[in-house]
Amino acid sequence: MSRTPSLTSGPSNPSTQIASPARDTICTELHALYCFDVLKAHYEGREPIEPPFDNKDERYALFVTWNTSSHVRSNRKPALRGCIGNFSPMKLAEGLREYALISALEDHRFSPIKASELPHLSCNVSLLTPMTPIPSPLDWTPGIHGIHITFPHPTNNRHLSATYLPEICPEQKWTKEETILSAVQKAGYKNKVEVGDEVWESLSVKVYGSEKASATYDEYESWSRNT
Repeated sequence: MSRTPSLTSGPSNPSTQIASPARDTICTELHALYCFDVLKAHYEGREPIEPPFDNKDERYALFVTWNTSSHVRSNRKPALRGCIGNFSPMKLAEGLREYALISALEDHRFSPIKASELPHLSCNVSLLTPMTPIPSPLDWTPGIHGIHITFPHPTNNRHLSATYLPEICPEQKWTKEETILSAVQKAGYKNKVEVGDEVWESLSVKVYGSEKASATYDEYESWSRNT
């Protein structure tokens, strides 16, 4: 049986580290291919195929991300079309079936993905390790740690939160400070924030790791013809 790798925390970067992944791979291309079938089945009005992976009943926190493939964009870079997940571990098959659709159709930042877009999409599945608190908002390693921030709104005390997966910081070429400040805005706080100010000092930051797998629609089509 596959095991979820765990997080360990240390006093400061770079000693705050993710433990080495378990020997068994917990996230594979099959998970992303299954998400494609779930989305295509939604458009075709049918049930998706049976989950084609062995760890379907194991529980993981997870995110499903849809991107527009790079070859259809003038700048040759993929564009995010939806990314939603859940930090509460759930059975993998059920979680992927649910969030493949939620991330494609209900991410409020984007219009719902249309069936005609399928050939131009890629799908990423991220299975997450447990979150660990860190003592400072900057005590993490880009590309290794995902971040999850929480803080009270300074005027109405409303609880705000946001997360970025481990790959976001290096993909956007942000510094750690820029990543945290972007997460503050993503959480819904639009006023200016600076390191050391009231909002910054109120931040509670946790880190987590992820194991990620991807597939394109062309790979899905080839796979589905041979299964």
